[in-house]
Amino acid sequence: MMTKKMKFGLCAAMVITSFTATAAEVEFKETQTLLQGEDVQSFVLKDMNGDHRVDVIWQTSNGELKYKLQDNQAMVTFDNIKGTKWRLTYDQSGIDKKLDFFNDGGVIEDQSNYQFNIVEVTVTELNQLSFCTDFSTGLNRTRCLWKYQVTEALPNILKGVDQRTGETWTAYKLIN
Repeated sequence: MMTKKMKFGLCAAMVITSFTATAAEVEFKETQTLLQGEDVQSFVLKDMNGDHRVDVIWQTSNGELKYKLQDNQAMVTFDNIKGTKWRLTYDQSGIDKKLDFFNDGGVIEDQSNYQFNIVEVTVTELNQLSFCTDFSTGLNRTRCLWKYQVTEALPNILKGVDQRTGETWTAYKLIN
């Protein structure tokens, strides 16, 4: 005759066996070298030059400090994003805004459904995109007082910094 402890142990063993039988196999991509040809003792990822992209800093076994700045991955033109919609979320505060880029600018909509005209879209000589708004409600405003700098552009994600507040943000492309 089985005791309660034996029944519990048998049930626990059956549950564990069923989990291991259904567990998915984890697969990894091919190993890559982060810093080829370098003798790395330790490393850290940190923004060295204030461009809001992490850079690699490492120390060699003989104590030498080295670094590599991240390549400019914000290369984008306004032609790449016109006609698209995005949900912009501030990384620290979690505030959401909607972006809608048109042929000649766009509209920013805040959490209270107030709309702000995107009055200026610029691309620097390094192909870094920025856009700004007057920060006054209404679509007839034309001053550039609140600037958003794009620091990284991926196919469906934009990352950047709100130059008025200094907070970083991530924008996700919305499918129409």
